[in-house]
Amino acid sequence: MSERKIDPILTPTGKKLQDGTRAVARQITTDILPSLAEIASQSPSTATKNLQELPSLFPKVGERVLDAVRNTAKKNLELLQGDLADPRRIPERLSKQRADIEAEVRNIFLETPENLSEPEYTVVETGVGYEIREYTGYTAAATSMSKLEENFSLSDITSGGAAFNALAAYLFGANEEELGMEMTVPVTTTSAGEMRFYLKRDDIAEFPAPLAQENALNEKGAVKIIDVSPARLAVSRFTGFVTDGEVARQKDALLSALAADGVDLDVPHGSIVPYFIFQYNPPYTIPIVRRNEIAIPVRSADQSPTSLEDEWMNDDNDDADGYDENIEAPSDVE
Repeated sequence: MSERKIDPILTPTGKKLQDGTRAVARQITTDILPSLAEIASQSPSTATKNLQELPSLFPKVGERVLDAVRNTAKKNLELLQGDLADPRRIPERLSKQRADIEAEVRNIFLETPENLSEPEYTVVETGVGYEIREYTGYTAAATSMSKLEENFSLSDITSGGAAFNALAAYLFGANEEELGMEMTVPVTTTSAGEMRFYLKRDDIAEFPAPLAQENALNEKGAVKIIDVSPARLAVSRFTGFVTDGEVARQKDALLSALAADGVDLDVPHGSIVPYFIFQYNPPYTIPIVRRNEIAIPVRSADQSPTSLEDEWMNDDNDDADGYDENIEAPSDVE
């Protein structure tokens, strides 16, 4: 205490809160404030580009949100009519609503929200600061946050908010069957600029089609249903805000830890290492306790790594007759 070092006397919870506070302070000073300053000094051409995109993006998403609102209002009207027909069910329904509200209040202070489903996985190995999970395959609703070959930024609030609203509207009934589904966790963002919501199967034989289909590749705001393949992922947790700078720091730290432990990445030689960002909390959760994760695909211990020469020989055409033995496989440097 005389040296003003309280770390040794902190409880595990206190240590976690202190680490979260430091992380948020770092993100604000290093990432968020400089980003706001950059936005404020945007060139006229950049601002014009954003303004030109809004009229085509928001009407599409806004229409689906209104569809979801109308569907919710319709369901509430049906509940009211049922209550009038059978008043005995009112106390039970009010009790459930009160429990839901209390759970939402608790979620303000929880790392992981209560009563929300997530994809199934098994932790098969742990390391310093990370764990390796084996995920089963699942179905997800997905939408693009960036157009093809367009630079993707986690700080793009416009595209991120539109993507979230489009997916949430689909879950809340903006689909061809007006089927309302449960909200799930986590919200997944890929390094390719796609946002995904896990779809809980329950008794649903086939998930309903979105109201508006994609008309172009990587169309922003258009929802599609995809099958996510089983995957083995190295996952590291971090708190606070998800910014481009924080993701870069977390990715570097995770790659360094995996390299130190001899864990092979499931990424072709020479390719940029892809990643997934998992966000578990609603926006109103206090930042210092938020649960965020970064995940990178890795190989299993019994999965022999593919050599660069094998990848070179088994490239897209896989034509043995067209292979020239005089052509050498490139080195790792090349």
